[in-house]
Amino acid sequence: MSIMKRSIIALLIAVVAPCVALAQPKEVVTFKDHVLPIFRKHCLSCHDPDTAKSDLDVSTFATLMTGGSSGEAVKPGSSEQSLLYKLVSHQSQPFMPPKQPKLPDADLAVIKKWIESGAPETAVGAAKAASRKLDIDPVSVSTQRPAGAPSMPANWSTTNLPATERPHPVTAMAISPWSPLLAVAGHERVLVYHTDTLKLLGTLPFPERIPHVLKFSRNGKWLLAAGGRGASSGKVVIWDVTTGKRVTEIGDETDIILAADLSPDHKLVALGGPSKLIKIYDTATGELKHKIKKHTDWVTSMEFSPNGEMLATGDRNGGVYVWEAATSGIVFTLGDHRDGITGMSWRSDSQMLATSSEDGRVILWYAEDGFPTRSINAHADNPNAGRGNPARGPRMPGVLAVQYACNGQFITCGRDNTARVWRPDGNPGVRFDGFTDIPSGAILTHDGERAFVGDFTGKIRVWNVKDKKQIGELTTNPR
Repeated sequence: MSIMKRSIIALLIAVVAPCVALAQPKEVVTFKDHVLPIFRKHCLSCHDPDTAKSDLDVSTFATLMTGGSSGEAVKPGSSEQSLLYKLVSHQSQPFMPPKQPKLPDADLAVIKKWIESGAPETAVGAAKAASRKLDIDPVSVSTQRPAGAPSMPANWSTTNLPATERPHPVTAMAISPWSPLLAVAGHERVLVYHTDTLKLLGTLPFPERIPHVLKFSRNGKWLLAAGGRGASSGKVVIWDVTTGKRVTEIGDETDIILAADLSPDHKLVALGGPSKLIKIYDTATGELKHKIKKHTDWVTSMEFSPNGEMLATGDRNGGVYVWEAATSGIVFTLGDHRDGITGMSWRSDSQMLATSSEDGRVILWYAEDGFPTRSINAHADNPNAGRGNPARGPRMPGVLAVQYACNGQFITCGRDNTARVWRPDGNPGVRFDGFTDIPSGAILTHDGERAFVGDFTGKIRVWNVKDKKQIGELTTNPR
């Protein structure tokens, strides 16, 4: 071999070898393959499903990420903020494992690397997380009508879903804030109707099972659905209203999601359910940013304020809290309700929060100081209302929904089989009745001129608010 050929080969080796080394895939540290074996060796004797000291079970990824009585155990992306790592590395007390030496440096390095890389459960999950980052256009937070034409469905792909044997109960509804659009939850689908013509515009598949939450974004460009299968799975899905395409999916819950919302700037998604936790995710990356352990019962309702500064949440025990959206710090504890929270809605100026409850009341809270400005027995004239607890007074029929319209009016529905529109000052206005079943949801159009009330038979009745005339009826099972 000539000297020239040898030189060329040596040069190629020098150039290609580093590239080949760079092309080698980096080992992904995962909970299943690397961290769980360490926990089995050092931790499961005290933190398995049977003992779970400090309410912390590290035997599965889901239970570990749920945390314990001390709150969040793992902060994905930051070992310095992860309580679990600080305890096992003896940076904070109580040192873990108790009365034993610190874990071997090699094991600590694995745990630290796992947390710093985002705490993936499996290699597949890590790959999905790395590839799911979205380019989200900045959205200015404003309560004014967005510039340009309102978002309306256009060129949606045809979706042929079979009709169900019977209409699905109306488990959720949403009205676009600037467009004549109504979204209605069906069985494994979301139906979108035109609120003026009452025609079905399109159907969005939701194979995740049952949507229990529907929310349009504050600018009307996105539609959020959340739900799932009870005691099995839960997920948040977001679609682009114009194209009907999925923008992203958030969360991977082990139980159904009962409450969720999207921040006005599109950057955050909050969710909650039977876990009693509030979880706040980064929309672009899917990363869990905050986990709040404060509620004592299932989280049943939540909503970001229109200015994006606060997040209100309510639970099945009547607890209501207001949080700082950016930091998850608590702002107010609103403790006047005596039964489960069924709905909440912010007035468009973010100065008033309305909450509805099974205790029969709607309470209007002033956002500046957290005090109630008015408590309304919203559906009190029900002749079939029970006698209640003498210490608490007569039990009023439960209020099952509340929603503010842009004009300051709000609508409710209740177990007395009526729906009502209330004036901005909280005084009663129009009343709709004649339901053959309990109404499960009520909502006003973006202009406040029409009311849509759904019930557990799958019917959605439509009224003109001004003349109180019923003008149509929709269904969750259109043929």
